[in-house]
Amino acid sequence: MKRVAILFLSLTIALFVSDPAAAARLTIGIGSIPNTPDPHRDSTANALPAYAQMFEKLVGVDDAGKIVGLLAESWRALSDTLWEFKLRRNVTFHNGEPFTAEAVKFSIERVLSPATKSPWGGRIAAVDKVEPVDAHTVRITTKGPFAPLLQGLTVVDILPPRYFAEKGEKEFVSAPVGTGPFRFKSWVKQDHMAFTANPTYWRGRPVLDEVVFRSIPEDSTRVAGVETGELDVALLIPPEQVARLKAKGVDVRSVNQGQGMVINFRATVEPLKLKKVRQALNYAVDKEGILKNLLLGYGRILDGQVVGPDGFGYNPALKPYPYDPKRAKQLLAEAGYPNGFTVKFHGSIGRYTKDKEIEEAVIGQLAEVGVTAHLEILEAGVFIQSFLGGTIGPLWIWAWQYLPAMDADLPLNFFQTRAIGRHFANPEYDALVARERAAMNPEERQKVLQEMAAFLRDDPPCIFLVQTAGIYAVQPRVQGFAWKPTYLMDLTRVRVAR
Repeated sequence: MKRVAILFLSLTIALFVSDPAAAARLTIGIGSIPNTPDPHRDSTANALPAYAQMFEKLVGVDDAGKIVGLLAESWRALSDTLWEFKLRRNVTFHNGEPFTAEAVKFSIERVLSPATKSPWGGRIAAVDKVEPVDAHTVRITTKGPFAPLLQGLTVVDILPPRYFAEKGEKEFVSAPVGTGPFRFKSWVKQDHMAFTANPTYWRGRPVLDEVVFRSIPEDSTRVAGVETGELDVALLIPPEQVARLKAKGVDVRSVNQGQGMVINFRATVEPLKLKKVRQALNYAVDKEGILKNLLLGYGRILDGQVVGPDGFGYNPALKPYPYDPKRAKQLLAEAGYPNGFTVKFHGSIGRYTKDKEIEEAVIGQLAEVGVTAHLEILEAGVFIQSFLGGTIGPLWIWAWQYLPAMDADLPLNFFQTRAIGRHFANPEYDALVARERAAMNPEERQKVLQEMAAFLRDDPPCIFLVQTAGIYAVQPRVQGFAWKPTYLMDLTRVRVAR
């Protein structure tokens, strides 16, 4: 099987490695690539590193979790509902179109438009209007006080309005342009996404000539790729392969990332409507066993909340649900399901480290308390569209991102009744979200976020599993590569020695 995997990888990426002129090309193997070149359509973590090579936001996050300017040089709140941004000058899109305040207006309004169906819309839903003051100044008005505006803007990529209008959405997707360090070269669904260096990038031309993200869902194939040297970097390495790769001279590293892996519930359908049923399923799953036996200690158990201690809004008073099958059976009986029930479970392969093995382990543990979960693996594109369309589940594996802003508001707003996917509905929780988003004082906002986490610990919308670890392998010939807790990587100064 391994030999077949190596042969397959050799054939599929030969075009990217056989040319001697490829000395400045970096090839990265990852579980999946963006489902579309349109950055407003795909919010999955694996899509973020590829999009970040081509597109940029107004603001980003530094290594200390602090909001920093990207296409915005500075900003200030003129009132609780009005923000002003000064934009970076002398920035152009890859087609030569100048970056101006009109691009900010177009991009934010497109993400908010119901027609776009952008999964990022919820993060800036409080924006009322965007008004250019001049070419390099833009003001954003919110419908009410909206404290996490900057955090929400860390996911809104800025697109060129004139080019988009000329080409239309369909042609834009076939030849997208942004302001980022690399230009679009090619995209083949579920295969690869490639970029070339942007010689006019405002921070200076990247050292690399090309970057290629290869979609390789199978763990064994990614490992084979980096082992044979056909990949320069492989992300999401299975923990059990770490020692072997190190013995072969491959540099293997790990970073805890800003996302909490869970088994989500569609808590709007029977019997998952019942709080006791959802609590029972949390008691039924052995989180420590999953961390120890499947992840070999990489990552950390979530403390009954979807963010880790590195996230703003983490509640240090909360603890994980203990593994207690007896308590799970008792709660199921009290809820009217003494003999359990049957439910569909949508899973993935290669989307997260050891995802299929974790899915199978959870199914086995649920069976011990009488719950029969039928696993159905969904292809990456179908998986995200099913989530957005509200048809996934009633159980499905997921990793809630509090990256790249490392802020709990980012995932917690998805549990509102009106959120995309509509998988949890509780008016009391909705009120908490509204209070948190209106809290302009950071200390007050943090307290409300912690209150929200405690609410969801008691009335769980999911089975809390682990904060994920990103294990990645780097060939010795690659210099300057680092995968960050934000899931992003700065490739502008990366070098590859051939």
